Amino acid sequence: MMNGSLEAVYFNGESSSSKSVTLSIDSDTRELRLHSDGEIPVIWNLDHLIVDRYGNILEIRNKQWDGALIRVDDAYSSKEIYQLLKRKGRIDLHTRLLDLGILKIVGVAFLLLGLFVGAYFYLLPPLAERAAMLLPESVDDEMGDLFESEVLGHYKIDTKKSALLQEFVSKIEFNNSKPLKVVVVQSNEVNAFALPNGTVVVFSEIIDNMKGYEELAALLAHEVSHVNNRHSIKMICRNLAGYLTVSLLFSDVNGVVAVIAENAQQLHTLSYSRAKEQEADEQGIGILFQNNINPHGAVMLFEQLERESNVNIPKIISSHPLTKDRKKHMLEIISERKFKVTHNVNLKSLFKQLKRH
Repeated sequence: MMNGSLEAVYFNGESSSSKSVTLSIDSDTRELRLHSDGEIPVIWNLDHLIVDRYGNILEIRNKQWDGALIRVDDAYSSKEIYQLLKRKGRIDLHTRLLDLGILKIVGVAFLLLGLFVGAYFYLLPPLAERAAMLLPESVDDEMGDLFESEVLGHYKIDTKKSALLQEFVSKIEFNNSKPLKVVVVQSNEVNAFALPNGTVVVFSEIIDNMKGYEELAALLAHEVSHVNNRHSIKMICRNLAGYLTVSLLFSDVNGVVAVIAENAQQLHTLSYSRAKEQEADEQGIGILFQNNINPHGAVMLFEQLERESNVNIPKIISSHPLTKDRKKHMLEIISERKFKVTHNVNLKSLFKQLKRH
């Protein structure tokens, strides 16, 4: 069935001359036919057409006919043929966008930009965090080892306290899947952080300010919970969401590892999200329950941080926000939980030795 019959100019690509033709589209055979007086119609398959529109001028080319061109200069004919080809699905997205006009194009551009920005900040980070779990745990170990070898050299390690704290750790079940190593560094900063390879760094000042071994156990339980949940690798991947997501999509694992290694310096200042801090708090106090250690040690720890914050802002607070809210949450968990507290002579003795040295 023939649809539409409109005038156009045809260049066959073999000579510079042109001739007038009448165009029609056959819906059944999906063909564009060029009729000229006294000649056999030229037939173009709709699937082979390339259409460009410049204002009222429409140009149609054929992928299989090099140099051939159909040109429609008449505004009415151009519009009619364009609409016919559009209904047949032969107008590509690029041409349709150009046909919208400058204001609509700008609007579409801003819409796409908004979608991109929204995806980058709200979709890519959680996707990258999930993708991080596809990485082997050896990546955590390599990243932690790199930081430990490069950065801990800037601190003075207290070997005696480190040995005592290591023994302290051995008396507690932390539900850890990798060996734990603790290091005490001499510093007047109130700080502690965990590396993804299982190393926990504790600054001497925070131990000096503690009143009981329960408080120290709470600090260690919290930091080890970060290790157990791979929070460091998740947060670094989240911070590097764009690059890491693209790399993982193209299975560029080596590129992922390289970027993570380059950003290992972030580990000692890494700020966890509120959700991850809460997860570490809850699992940390769960470790205290499991070991029959007074869970109020977690409350005592937050009280110390609150006292310090009245003088200055300790680094551990800058990376562990909302101290008052978290202390309140710990008290709620304690009030809702039945637990047994056993006085641990070994932990108490080791804690006293740590305080003396």
